[in-house]
Amino acid sequence: MNILSIDSSGPVLSLTLKQNDKIFSYSDVQEAKASQIILSSIDSLLLKSKINVTDLNAIVFNKGPASFTGTRVAASVCQAIGYSRNIPVIGISSLSLMAFNYFLKSNYSYITCIKKAYSDKFYVGQFDVNNNEYETINPISLCGADQFKFDKTNHYVSDSWDKIVSLLGNDVLKDIHNFNDESSLNSEILLKYAEKYCEFGNSFDLKKTFPDYANHVINV
Repeated sequence: MNILSIDSSGPVLSLTLKQNDKIFSYSDVQEAKASQIILSSIDSLLLKSKINVTDLNAIVFNKGPASFTGTRVAASVCQAIGYSRNIPVIGISSLSLMAFNYFLKSNYSYITCIKKAYSDKFYVGQFDVNNNEYETINPISLCGADQFKFDKTNHYVSDSWDKIVSLLGNDVLKDIHNFNDESSLNSEILLKYAEKYCEFGNSFDLKKTFPDYANHVINV
């Protein structure tokens, strides 16, 4: 099975292709806009692995919430390839990926992921991995730091503790379990998640391909 994994949610465009038991990876710092490099980057990865786009069986991508442009571009490209080839395309939440990456390291189930949004806003998702796997306990929220309510029994993972401390003060982290996730998520983590938790199906399903902008729902 040939699976293409795409993460353009951060400063680095990350691509991974699993071709049966072989893994091929490609990354490019997005000095240009994602829309200007994503197609040529996919072509480079396919050329490296010596297959064509017609040989792909499934595509997964980081659907956000994250960079509006990065997630929108990835979703559009995946939709175009998936629809034209009638292959399954699945968008996976960036916060689920944060929780998954942390659980692999800690084996701790109660996790709250906090991701920088825009201005002084943050995306927040709460997880109980042992009971709910990587579905959030409540819908992902978009809120200000002053709305955080920290719980000593939880573990908190964020890419933006410096920003949170600047808004709330140094004492905010004093008695809580807090961990940095400053490195961008990448397509290899995305692929590991997809292989373990996603049911691909046999054909393209538009409902599984929408980007996630948090607090915005698309009805179909």
